[in-house]
Amino acid sequence: MITCRELKKRIRFRQSVNRMLSAAFFWYTFFSSLSLLCFARDTITIDSQLIDDQRGETLVSDGERFELGFFTLNGRRYVGIWYYKSNPRVVVWVANRDNPLLESDGRFAIDDGNLKVLDSTRNLHWSTDLGSSSFTLRLAELKDSGNLVLSDDNQAVRLWQSFEHPTDTFLSGMKMNKNLTLTSWRSQDDPAPGNFTFKMDEDKDNQFVIKKRFICYWISSESGKVFSSDEKIPYSVAYLLSNFSNSIDPKRYKAYNNLTISSSMDHDSSGSLVMAITGDIQFWSWDVNKKSGTLIWWEPRDRCSVFNSCGNFASCNSNNAIACKCLPGFEPSFPERWNTGDFSGGCIRKSTSVICGKKDTFLNLTTMKVKDPDSTYPAMSETDCRTQCLDYCVCQAYSYNEAKSQRATTSTSSTCWFWTASVYNLQESSPKDGHNLSVRVTIPDLELTTRNCDPCGVNIIPYPLSSQPNCGDPSYFSFFCNDSTGQLSFKAPNGTYNVTRINLDTRTFFIQANDAYSISGILDLNLSFPFNLTGRSNADNSSHGTKELEITWNPPAEPTCNSIIDCHDWPHTTCSLKVEGQRRCLCETDYQWDPLVLNCTQGEDHLLCRISTIHFESLRMNQLIFHGQ
Repeated sequence: MITCRELKKRIRFRQSVNRMLSAAFFWYTFFSSLSLLCFARDTITIDSQLIDDQRGETLVSDGERFELGFFTLNGRRYVGIWYYKSNPRVVVWVANRDNPLLESDGRFAIDDGNLKVLDSTRNLHWSTDLGSSSFTLRLAELKDSGNLVLSDDNQAVRLWQSFEHPTDTFLSGMKMNKNLTLTSWRSQDDPAPGNFTFKMDEDKDNQFVIKKRFICYWISSESGKVFSSDEKIPYSVAYLLSNFSNSIDPKRYKAYNNLTISSSMDHDSSGSLVMAITGDIQFWSWDVNKKSGTLIWWEPRDRCSVFNSCGNFASCNSNNAIACKCLPGFEPSFPERWNTGDFSGGCIRKSTSVICGKKDTFLNLTTMKVKDPDSTYPAMSETDCRTQCLDYCVCQAYSYNEAKSQRATTSTSSTCWFWTASVYNLQESSPKDGHNLSVRVTIPDLELTTRNCDPCGVNIIPYPLSSQPNCGDPSYFSFFCNDSTGQLSFKAPNGTYNVTRINLDTRTFFIQANDAYSISGILDLNLSFPFNLTGRSNADNSSHGTKELEITWNPPAEPTCNSIIDCHDWPHTTCSLKVEGQRRCLCETDYQWDPLVLNCTQGEDHLLCRISTIHFESLRMNQLIFHGQ
């Protein structure tokens, strides 16, 4: 018995012969009748165009994997390809994506040697743009791969194929090269070109980039790079993009949830990449039997995966409700925009210029992800690395990597990485994939006193807060710094909570709580503590199930001291015994301690105003705690 596929081949052959023998009518009638037995066709010829009418005729690929036809979005008509019988329809290619038909009067036909989308008045809405040709023996066929191919009638030469002109979807059988671009839809119901594109990096091989208009939005990390990150694409995705080339080395790409993909179209599933309207490049697995897809992998995975999401000299932590934070010694370039959540401008140094040498130091950050360095230097030790960066005025940061087999004073194989331009794309990371980074800062910009605790990661710990017995004020010793991760924590009566940021100007800090029980427990802060809940919180970080709560600290008493040397940072003070018997830096005669500015000031009116403010704030905090707000 003759198969449907064999019948279609015979029909195409006979149609060719018919035109050459001028016997079209007889053969056309006979074989068209036979073709009805197959219910659907997969080709368009010069004699068999696709008409947008009430019949809703479509092309269906030979193995019933893909379908081509007219479809409607937002009252407009398009010609596209979608997965066969997908519901809702999953479109993988659109011909006239930026020039839709306004009425159901279109035709998809071979005209002047080109595939064209025409309306009833022959206005052109899309074309393959091969140039006009009088050659009539041309055929367009929808393949089981989802590829629409225009060729001469004996299919010896492929003149045009949709695989070389994709819209937002990359299918199995395509091959990514530097001429191929995926462009997102404008919206869910508008397939016109949107804001995001995915393509190969023009400057580097085996690297891919998403751009938001003309600005880099995401970039895959380079394989084998020391500062590569989680943005490595999985091997199976790289395998798909290469059209299943054996040149793709699995060792150069990371595994992802045992993700596998086959190059064979005989299997019941296939993979595709979609440049989504959200800016994500998504890998989908399509089940041919179930007519449904499953999202397997995507990037960017979170706010910090977006390229340089916080701008220069700012760190990103996707676990925090507010992900971006200026590094200590830096401030937002555009404060108003920063405060509204637009972090793209990044941060700048508080000083107008960096003074080389005497007033410069380094902020030591642990477990950070950062963009690739600008240069390298074979260093004998970290001290050597630090000195070289300090003496080189354009050096903004360094990272030292000690060789595993280094022998004292004999090896120069250790490496010092330098950043001489801006430091950007910073992410707080984990010890397994982060690096220690030392960022150049000017000492006055850190606004530290001799009593300040050392910074913890990207957090300055302002006086009087204390993370160690020998710094800050002992009454505020409720913080702990994990030096290996750079994570600062707050020790409350009922547990320990991560600190996301500290604001010295408002005397507040935010902590993360995971559940309602923890939140209610924090409300039971010991009244002897110098800390109070404000009743305010940031939005839930739903991706991690946490809530951020704001805590304020009470203004401190005079600094404790053992000798006059301890009072060096507080003018007009002397180390003396207070009434309760503790030695503190007490103000000289005619001066009064101002706990808000942490200094001795003159003037009774000024002091009374300060005391009234403190008293009011204390009453307000106690009321908040009493009412459980």
